Amino acid sequence: MATPDYKDYYKLLGVPKGASEKEIKTAYRKLARKYHPDVNPGDAASEAQFKQVQEAYDVLGDADKRGKYDRFGDQWKAYSQAEAGGGFPGGGGFPGGAGGYRVEYNGGAVPPDMNEFFASLFGDQMRQGGRGASPFSGGHGRMRQSPPPPQRGQDMEAGLAVTLEEAYTGVSKSLNLSGGSGGDKRVEVKIPAGVGDGQRVRVAGQGAPGAAGSGDLFLVVKVAPHPLFERRGDDLYVDVPVPFYDAALGGEVKVPTPKGTRLTMRLPVGVQSGQSLRLGGQGMPKLKSGEGNGDLYARVKITVPKTLSDRERELITELKTIGEGDAPA
Repeated sequence: MATPDYKDYYKLLGVPKGASEKEIKTAYRKLARKYHPDVNPGDAASEAQFKQVQEAYDVLGDADKRGKYDRFGDQWKAYSQAEAGGGFPGGGGFPGGAGGYRVEYNGGAVPPDMNEFFASLFGDQMRQGGRGASPFSGGHGRMRQSPPPPQRGQDMEAGLAVTLEEAYTGVSKSLNLSGGSGGDKRVEVKIPAGVGDGQRVRVAGQGAPGAAGSGDLFLVVKVAPHPLFERRGDDLYVDVPVPFYDAALGGEVKVPTPKGTRLTMRLPVGVQSGQSLRLGGQGMPKLKSGEGNGDLYARVKITVPKTLSDRERELITELKTIGEGDAPA
């Protein structure tokens, strides 16, 4: 039986359970555009629905989370916590090694069994204990063995979701790390401007503990799709509606930017629907080179009025007649 907190994420996005990754992303973009606070200023209901849609995509847009959600339903989060903490039947510690920390934004994690972690470093003798059990104790007439050299803790990996705006400006994220006898601790992580989907951010010394120091934590960035902007590398694309008479005669149009501002762009005479007009240096910061920004491309979407006054209809009819008269026989 589902818990009261269970949410049908497929129903929220309006897609079937077997929907492809592309179908899920398309449904998310459509709903995000519909309920986005910028499109519905001051509408609390739309804002709440927007957050629900984001939550659904955060799970269904991630292959690992979606797999657990499909398999365990409303218990998928409990399974993930138990699996990451080493408490799930047949499970281990954090993926990639035994024991260590588990990363969560809001705490609540159960730390792994640190005895198992140290046992993985120094062997079963640590579990056995007792006199003569250690390979380092030696004995009469026998050479004392040297202990193995101290080992550094294992590196860890976890996902980190950011918005396109956060990827554009760079952002500091506060993470809760839980595990071991040291208890929970909060770490501030700086995400650089221009970070891309799938890139890793290293947090030194926040991996699994070890005798020769802790390993590192690597955060794999997931940039959420934006309802307005489409990202291609360092360039951004945005659809801009243009009235048909401005397309024919030329004019000006306002283009939104990832900064939250709008730039005035001049339209050439006879611009066509689907044509992209470049605004240089208005795209994403270039993370690799560290210098400058990509470009912003405004894709023209010519609009036609749904209703016409008598005078407008008369003028358009006259224009059509003139155009047909100029056409070759």
